[in-house]
Amino acid sequence: MAQHLSRITLLLREQKDELIREWTSRLRKDPKIPHACELNEEDLRDYTEKLLDDLIDSLTQSAQPGTPGGASGQEIGSSEPAKLHATHRLAQRYTLAEELRELSALRSVIIDMCARARVPLGGDEAQLVHSALDEAMVTAAVEVERASSAELRRDVVLRELFIAVLGHDLRNPLSAIQCATAALLKREDVAGAAARFVQRIAASNERAVRMVEEMLDLTRIRCHDGLPIEPKPVDLHSICRQVIMELESSHPEHTIRLDSQGDGQGMWDPGRIGQLMSNLIGNAVDYSPPEEPVQVKLHGKKGIVVLEVNNRGIPIPPDLLPVIFDPFRRGEQQHEDLRQSKGLGLGLFIAKAIAGAHGGSIHVTSTPGDGTTFRVMLPRSP
Repeated sequence: MAQHLSRITLLLREQKDELIREWTSRLRKDPKIPHACELNEEDLRDYTEKLLDDLIDSLTQSAQPGTPGGASGQEIGSSEPAKLHATHRLAQRYTLAEELRELSALRSVIIDMCARARVPLGGDEAQLVHSALDEAMVTAAVEVERASSAELRRDVVLRELFIAVLGHDLRNPLSAIQCATAALLKREDVAGAAARFVQRIAASNERAVRMVEEMLDLTRIRCHDGLPIEPKPVDLHSICRQVIMELESSHPEHTIRLDSQGDGQGMWDPGRIGQLMSNLIGNAVDYSPPEEPVQVKLHGKKGIVVLEVNNRGIPIPPDLLPVIFDPFRRGEQQHEDLRQSKGLGLGLFIAKAIAGAHGGSIHVTSTPGDGTTFRVMLPRSP
C-alpha cells in the first residue's frame, strides 16, 4: 500500500501543473460552466493549487511508515483553501451547480491521469482523494447557502429602507393635496360637479395616505421586531365611540351597533388603539352587506378589556383563516368580496402587531351561521 501511495503522491506532485492545465481546459469547454470562460487563467486556477497541495501532503504523510497519518479527506475538503475557492467562485457569479461541476471535473482529471500513468487508485488513497473532493463539494454548498442568506438579509434591509424613505417623502405632497382639497371644499364658489370632483380627489388622497402609513408601519414592525408604542392613561370606550362616529360619517349606508360595558380605563397608546379599532371595524364595514349591521362589543373585565367586531358578510374560507393576519394576504385571496378590497392587505397584520405590542392577542372565527368575528384581548397595562 505504501508503494501505491508513494506512486500516487509522486504522480500528483510531478504532474500537478499539467493536472491543473487539463482541468482548466475542460472547464472552458464545458457548456454547463459558462462563467469559466469569463475568467483568466490565474483566476480560474485560484485556490485549487493549494487544495491539491494539502491533498498531496496528506498522502505523503500517510505513506510514511511509523508516522501518524495526514489530514483526513473531510479536513482537506473543509479547509481554508476549499472555502476560499467556493467564495471566489461566488464572487464571480458562479451558481452552485457550476461550482460542483468544477470539483467533479477535478476528480475526473485525477482519475484519468492515474489511469494513463497506470497508477492504481484504490484503497486508502482512493478514499482520501474522494472524501476530500466530496467534502469540498459540501463546503461549497454551505458557502453558497451562507452567502445567499447574507444577500437575502441585505435585500430585506434595503427594501425596508426604500419603503421607509418613499413613505416619508410621499407625506409632504399628500399633505399638500389634503390641505388644498379641504380649502376648496370650504369655498362657496366650488359647488355641483366641481365639488364632487374635489371630494373624489380628497377621498383618493385619504386612501393614499393610509397606504403610506401602512407601508411605514410595516417597515417599523420589520425593523424593530414589533411596533413601537407610547402608552398613557386612556378610556377605550371613548376611543371606540370616536372611531365608530368617523366610520359612520364616511359610510352612511351602514349601521354600526356598539355594546359598551364595564371599565374601559387602562394604559394604552391611544393612536395605535384607535388604528386597531379603525382597521377591524372598517374591515367589517367593507365586507358587510348594507342591510346587515356591524356589531361591536367592548367589555371591560378584570385586568383586561375585550373587543369583538362581528359582520354578517360572506365567511372567510377556512383555508385562509390560518394566514389571514399575514401581510399582503388580502391580495392573494380568492374570495370575491376580499378581491374587491382597495387596501394593501396590511390592515389585519398591523392590527395584530398593535395588539401584540400592548401584550394582547387577536383571534378570528368565521362561519356561515355566526359571520366573521375578530376578538381582541388587551391587558390594562402592557
